[in-house]
Amino acid sequence: MEGRLFRKRFSRRITILAVSLSIVILLMGGLLLFLSSGVRDAWNAYSYTSESRATALSELHRAIGYGGFIHNFKNYVLRQDQILLDRLRGDIDKSTQVITHYSALELNSKENQALLVIRQTLQMYRDNLHVAELAVHRGTSTQQIDKQVRIDDTQALAALAVLQRENNRFHEVVKRDMNKQITNLINALLVGLLAMPFVVLAAYHYHDVMNRFLMLLLEKKQVQQALEDTTAEVEEAQQQQRAMAYEAHHCELTRVPNRKAFMTTGHEIMQDAASRKGCLTVLFVDVDDFKMINDTYGHEIGDKVLVEVASRLSVALRDGDFVARIGGDEFAMIIRCNDSATCAPGLAERLLDVMNESYADIADDLEVSCSVGGANCPQDGEDLETLVRVADERMYRVKKSGKNGVYLHEA
Repeated sequence: MEGRLFRKRFSRRITILAVSLSIVILLMGGLLLFLSSGVRDAWNAYSYTSESRATALSELHRAIGYGGFIHNFKNYVLRQDQILLDRLRGDIDKSTQVITHYSALELNSKENQALLVIRQTLQMYRDNLHVAELAVHRGTSTQQIDKQVRIDDTQALAALAVLQRENNRFHEVVKRDMNKQITNLINALLVGLLAMPFVVLAAYHYHDVMNRFLMLLLEKKQVQQALEDTTAEVEEAQQQQRAMAYEAHHCELTRVPNRKAFMTTGHEIMQDAASRKGCLTVLFVDVDDFKMINDTYGHEIGDKVLVEVASRLSVALRDGDFVARIGGDEFAMIIRCNDSATCAPGLAERLLDVMNESYADIADDLEVSCSVGGANCPQDGEDLETLVRVADERMYRVKKSGKNGVYLHEA
């Protein structure tokens, strides 16, 4: 009789312990499922937003960088070519679409303000496009048109840098949030693991408990792997952004800096020269009869000529000088010197000698020459835009007078 009562009480205790174990397992499983679902949803949202941001920022770099509307607008004012006008209209429409796409993302106040600056700059270019077109039809001189429609786009370029910086900050914030969620999940696992031995001790002969314990260990390993994958993907995204930033400031063909980099670095060099009361010279170099080279030898040879010209110009530079490709067959250089009247002519003549050397390794009977125009600071102007314009005009005088020459200053 007493034996049966003992067995009944023991069986009841085991039942209570089994029910308690089941409740603990269900609670831990529910908590883990909730936390892991939050991590998964956060990662999916981050992946989508990160990809959208990277794509939109890359398109925005291409839209307003080299080959974009700012570059084509200035080329149109300089060249007054209908083809450039048609291309410019398409650039402005594309840039508007890119800005609209970017503004649809979840942005902070700094990013919204930066987009507003870029949008306003684009609107100014759109408004001045009609003014420039009418002035061209009236036969207004290039210098007068440039004065009428000149726009300061430094704020837009600075706003683009703000977007890049805030995008990097976005990745850092998300990374910290993901680490926090992963930590909470791991802590929940550890609490469950610490509590589980006491429950298992009370109901050790129920094999389901051990199965659940092994599943928890497996889930912890999967979470750690997900964290490692997240870190790797964030690093890859940052590398892609750095690569895009490099591409946005360099010519894809010649690998020298592009027009955008020339204007940015040029302003920095101008400020440094002004603070030191030093002199500098801007040289505008144009490949003579480049269209004829393309027509005669083909565009592949033409591309090789541009690459070779860029290489020779880069080799001819001294420390502190700067060269960039700012147009199809046009290059610009900034030369630092103590006296522009003495060092610039010698360098320009040396450039012509280098440019006139043989190109036989590219194509037989290929001859290449360049026309060089120059402008000295401060004699011809104290801002980069004026120096570039003066150097360009003097380069065209060289072309009209027979090409393959140098024109650095008024006689």
